[in-house]
Amino acid sequence: MSCIIINEMKKEKKGEIRIIGGKWKGKKIFFDLNDDLRPTPDRAKETLFNWLGQDLSEMYCLDLFSGTGALGLEAYSRGAKKVTFVEKNKKYLQKIKKVYLEMSKKEDCYFFCSECLEWVKNNNVQTKYDLIFIDPPFNKNLIDDLLTGILEKKLLSKGGRIYFEFEKELNLKIPKSLNLKKKKNLGRKSYVLTEITCLSS
Repeated sequence: MSCIIINEMKKEKKGEIRIIGGKWKGKKIFFDLNDDLRPTPDRAKETLFNWLGQDLSEMYCLDLFSGTGALGLEAYSRGAKKVTFVEKNKKYLQKIKKVYLEMSKKEDCYFFCSECLEWVKNNNVQTKYDLIFIDPPFNKNLIDDLLTGILEKKLLSKGGRIYFEFEKELNLKIPKSLNLKKKKNLGRKSYVLTEITCLSS
């Protein structure tokens, strides 16, 4: 999600995000929402975790454009071993970390305040991710470059999957090394799950 720019033309409202499954099912997270912050709705989360399976035990997850952290926190609640959150808005990231620390004292998640494409291109993390969430701002055409960067940096584990959300009218081109597993349209958005088919040496 894109960095919030506060001005008189933008309306903020209190939004409630719920964790819908796992250890912390029912936990509520409150955010000041506006048009720049688009949390994944419960209906879409239910679809996603039906695709993925309800138990993400031992998975390493990467939540790009974390925004409210809804997807990464949901994965953590469902047993993910580690979740890395990348969000360029410091205020959002601090809120995600606060919620996470209310859920766990283990300090086994990572938080990076960074523009996501730059983080993907420049990070030297050795972690291989089993699941990557991508929910970029609309009308920026960032997904193609992100997928290219993720594949070039070899961020996926064997059989690793990428889930992404984007505006329905976007003509997305999925690289040949990713296999389209699931796709669904809800409202203005498309929801897609892909899986890597081969890892380059």
